[in-house]
Amino acid sequence: MTEQIHQAIYYAGKRHAGQVRKGTSVPYLVHPMEVMGILIENNCSEDVVVAGILHDVIEDTCDDNDIIRDIVRAEIQNKFGEHVLSIVNSESEDKSKTWKERKQHTIDALADDSFEVQAVCCADKLSNIMSIYADVQSSGEKVWGRFNAPKDNLHWYYQSVYEHLTKIDETKYPMKKQLGEFIAKVFAK
Repeated sequence: MTEQIHQAIYYAGKRHAGQVRKGTSVPYLVHPMEVMGILIENNCSEDVVVAGILHDVIEDTCDDNDIIRDIVRAEIQNKFGEHVLSIVNSESEDKSKTWKERKQHTIDALADDSFEVQAVCCADKLSNIMSIYADVQSSGEKVWGRFNAPKDNLHWYYQSVYEHLTKIDETKYPMKKQLGEFIAKVFAK
């Protein structure tokens, strides 16, 4: 593990301290660690791995406070560089918009996003869909009640993201193929 990756884990741990995964008691930090593992397994660059670790820091730890958001952006830029910050910014949703608006923006932006942004997005969605799959296996359909949208909308979102990851060759980066497989399992009729 490189020094940058270690520092990113430490920083994400501090920022996500006390948070848990939606509807569970699982510490939130598990998610960025899964994203990190997926990106490492897919031989992504250090900047992409670091951005994967930090991908939710701006979106989920700033309490919709623009001042805090700007401070966190400056910290990421100072500690990890402009390239990492640009990837993290691309992965951060505007929480002032509706669920549908946020998700549509993500889908629309993916076509023009870099491979690096698409890789972090793919790893993020793969981690999420694997968690959903495990939760459905253990808790059944009641899992869908913890989300901000119904199951059909979530299916639309995950499938659309998968289809827009055009810069990821699934023969070279198996995370994309895995994402497609888990989407099919989770949303099977």
